[in-house]
Amino acid sequence: MIVSTENALLARLRALFGNTLRDIATHPGDWSEEGLRDVLLTPPSVYLVWLGAQAGQVKGVIDSRFVFYVVAEVINGAEGDRPGLYQIVARLIAGLSGFRPANAGPMRFEEGRNLYTEKQGNGGVVLYGTYFTCEEPVTPLIQDDGMDAYLRHYQTFTQADGSPPFAAPITLRGGHTDDE
Repeated sequence: MIVSTENALLARLRALFGNTLRDIATHPGDWSEEGLRDVLLTPPSVYLVWLGAQAGQVKGVIDSRFVFYVVAEVINGAEGDRPGLYQIVARLIAGLSGFRPANAGPMRFEEGRNLYTEKQGNGGVVLYGTYFTCEEPVTPLIQDDGMDAYLRHYQTFTQADGSPPFAAPITLRGGHTDDE
């Protein structure tokens, strides 16, 4: 569910940007000094993270939220020969809005945020978060087609008075019997 959606999103990013970005990957996993440094040292790049989910409007569906962290050396690359933040974000929004990754519903653009900090600003890069949501089906852990093993089973009953145990086949409503 989440992994297949993430993989489809990464493949879509690679198709959208080709070789114009230095890195397209999942976020390294934490916001430690080292993790942040690694992200900020690779402009221009896009890093993807699943932020979590909430219950969907329909049973068996969640609303997943993803963020695409965009790192660039310049705000507007139209004035030079390298992709700027504006160009990357514009292509990202246009290329992902309505895109259906794996078994998920269409991606919906939610918001964009400037994630500027002095630390990142002093490094000569810009950092932006582009947030999307999509509906993802939740695969049930128990499939209905495999319930027969649970509908008919054998059970042994013991009695407190010491009489011999009694073994019996139990058929729950909806199960089959040997006479069928």
